[in-house]
Amino acid sequence: MKEIDVLIAGTPNIDLIVPPYDELPGPGEEIRVDNMYVQCGGGVAITAIGLSKLGMKTMIYGAVHNDLFGEFILQEMRKYGVNFETRLSEKSTGLSIALDVNKDRRFITYDGCVNEVMPKDIPKGLLEKTRHTHLTNYRGRIDLEEYLQFIEDAHRAGATVSMDVGWDDTGRWDECIFEITKKLDVFFINDKELMEYTRAAGFDAGIEKLSGFCSHAAIKMGARGSRLLTGGEVIHGKAYSVISLDTTGAGDSFNAGYLYGFLNGLSPEECLKAANFCGASSVQGYGGYEKVPNLKQLKEELK
Repeated sequence: MKEIDVLIAGTPNIDLIVPPYDELPGPGEEIRVDNMYVQCGGGVAITAIGLSKLGMKTMIYGAVHNDLFGEFILQEMRKYGVNFETRLSEKSTGLSIALDVNKDRRFITYDGCVNEVMPKDIPKGLLEKTRHTHLTNYRGRIDLEEYLQFIEDAHRAGATVSMDVGWDDTGRWDECIFEITKKLDVFFINDKELMEYTRAAGFDAGIEKLSGFCSHAAIKMGARGSRLLTGGEVIHGKAYSVISLDTTGAGDSFNAGYLYGFLNGLSPEECLKAANFCGASSVQGYGGYEKVPNLKQLKEELK
């Protein structure tokens, strides 16, 4: 049995979450809100904490800066049982301010040391101790060769590999992504990203195009549920009807639920249900992970 269930390369950032309000203040103006929330953010942290809450032995291999936010991240990882192998960075901790103005999500982000550690930095010996690796922070063609090589190395070490593609803020949506999806064991993408990458005329056409480049993909659709592409079959996952307070990190919590099912031999339908439950639970609180279920709660739901 391997020591690590899931290994994630990358560095958490800080999410400063501002609750919903009607409009931005004008020049020289000030508004007051009911609260602000500080949590670990980014797919690395939220997925890792979600998996740890579900009883998986999870490790982050990343960077940390010796500042107040860096110490907070380390404290949160210890609190939730995530093993964090760190390299000291000279860059300060990344910060993302999440604003919800009139139901329109907006983000202001400083990367800081977020991209200091990449998949190529993971020691080969650590891969050999790992069942599964999860990739985030994909930046397009500049990452292509590195990600392809890492997937090959992970498979050679006996680990499966998943990746969440994330939003392309360059607007290129380079189709080289499909060279990577061919190699992955699980690919995560949301409906908007799917349409951008496939350039399809409709959602079903987008899934059909993706099926030519990927054998196993979970497509996140928010309040409309999810779809699973596996073995040439498309399965629909029904959404949970919940009151949403904050959607920050819901997709990463979805990933944690799905990977729990995938790594524990659940059926495709059960994997999708676990993913939807974790994602729906996440949005019922502020930040991406506080409301994510623990293992007992998930098992009760799957019954």
